Amino acid sequence: MIGCVILTHGDLCFGLKDTLEGIMGKQQGLSVLSNAGLGKEELTSALHQKINQKNFDGAVIFVDMFGTSCWQTAKKVASKPSRDKGEIAVITGVNLPMLVKFFSLRGTLPLNQLVDLVKKEGEKGIKTDS
Repeated sequence: MIGCVILTHGDLCFGLKDTLEGIMGKQQGLSVLSNAGLGKEELTSALHQKINQKNFDGAVIFVDMFGTSCWQTAKKVASKPSRDKGEIAVITGVNLPMLVKFFSLRGTLPLNQLVDLVKKEGEKGIKTDS
């Protein structure tokens, strides 16, 4: 199974998880992590623990904002994956459409194809009325 960690500032990760599971039901292999109150080393350690607590065949770390401490931590962890956890991808700008697409297709596609589709779905979810 391809695992998932939603890593965000504040309580956003908890709201995304609750909303996603309200739509799709409880999701196996889903973890959330907030950076609230954590320094860089603590956040890195906590993310390693989230990735390593499950038996993943690869994982995606969804992050809220590019360039932030959450993103930097995710990139650091993804660049040194555990030998047992497979490839780790990082996707920024997490939104509900991309999470629904991820959990709908994660059992049917390899990680690289899944990441491409999830990114496109996230972009499709951004619209304006003008």
